[in-house]
Amino acid sequence: MTQSLALRLVCLASVSGLACSTADPGLTAGVSATDSDSGLTSLTTGDDSPTTQAQPTGDTNPTDGGTMSAGETMGTTGVTTDAPDTTGVDTTGTPVTSSTGEDTTGDDTTSTTTGDDTTTGTTTGDDTTTTDGTTGDVDPNCQAPATQPPCDEAGDDIFKAIGLNCSDDKSMAIPISNPVINAPDTASYRVISRFGSAMDPMDPAQFNWRPHEGSRMLAITTGRFPALQGDGGLVEPNNGDSEGNNNPDNMANLPGVMHWNKGSNNGQGGTPFMNCDGVNDCSDSLDPQWNIAPFNVANDVFYMSFDLETPLGTHGYLFDFAYFSEEWPNYVNDSFNDMLVVWSTSETFTGNVTFINDQPLTVTALDPYMMYQPGDPLLAGTGFPGDGEGAGTGWFTAKGSAAPGENFTIAISIFDMSDTVWDTTGLIDKFRWDCEGCIPSEVMSCGIEPQ
Repeated sequence: MTQSLALRLVCLASVSGLACSTADPGLTAGVSATDSDSGLTSLTTGDDSPTTQAQPTGDTNPTDGGTMSAGETMGTTGVTTDAPDTTGVDTTGTPVTSSTGEDTTGDDTTSTTTGDDTTTGTTTGDDTTTTDGTTGDVDPNCQAPATQPPCDEAGDDIFKAIGLNCSDDKSMAIPISNPVINAPDTASYRVISRFGSAMDPMDPAQFNWRPHEGSRMLAITTGRFPALQGDGGLVEPNNGDSEGNNNPDNMANLPGVMHWNKGSNNGQGGTPFMNCDGVNDCSDSLDPQWNIAPFNVANDVFYMSFDLETPLGTHGYLFDFAYFSEEWPNYVNDSFNDMLVVWSTSETFTGNVTFINDQPLTVTALDPYMMYQPGDPLLAGTGFPGDGEGAGTGWFTAKGSAAPGENFTIAISIFDMSDTVWDTTGLIDKFRWDCEGCIPSEVMSCGIEPQ
């Protein structure tokens, strides 16, 4: 079947005037947790729970009231920066959808979002898009939730932490099936109320790296996280981001359903996002990054996946992410090219769905977009010391396509390339359905230009 994907990314404005920086400040919640040095690989059982899900646990006292309604969203302003092709930057530090490849029309370019996220289009409820200007009209039969209350107060469920599986009620939640957590070292992931100790310069009462919905978000790493603070915060000491973990090593291929091979042009490559072969990476973006050096392998591999059923009349989904790596800048264009990959098996597109200005999430590809650089006070407590190494991108929003009523898999992985040190960390939050979606074609790239 011919397949294709649409993504549109959200770039956040740095308070220092940089192009792609952090977003809304996060919220803290009362959680105390202890570190766990080991865990078990989770295998699917066919129900809604992984057979093993060792996680930090603790008491909860959330301070966030959840996602706001569409009427509570904030406005945006344009900012010109030195980062290539970055547009629609929001000076408040909230996500704004940015199209780099096409001039869109309609109600504007934003797909969804509420609460911390800024929308320039029209929204229904708090998380569901009514239009994003890419295809013109919204399916009047869209059955995506009009409201999606968060359910991550417990602080120990990595699926609920990103907005999933709050209940089986599809009118108010996103139920999942076949959840998998393949990360024997449970210190390689944490459900957190904040990352680091820096406060948001635009809102000093809030932490800078905080959840985008609810009171928790998911942090994953190629290293090992320490035990959480009493409020559920993840704070790393300087030089605490340079260790391996006990997750799988020496993997000659990507884990689970993922493949680095080019999948466009019916598996021949060369027409990214078009004529997907349904197995390999239809973005064609992972092949050159994986093969940046011969005989590369993945180490310290964290992997999770889950199955979804797209609501009727719904044509896509969105989620927020941020990327940090200690490999930058010393190992740009080197084999130590740590990756964060989010993968979809939708019949509309199979492959990597996470990009910043069309670049996949690797140390080398994101070289121009590491906007929080060594010594930036907003990296305080993240473990990235001010010694000339370690940087972050800030928050972005990925926009993917799906077919109404289909069942498909989303998988998330982060891993070291070639080595087992110099850690890379990812933040994931706020998965939600998108009524509009966006299917790329030769005349509509949805922000992604075919090469």
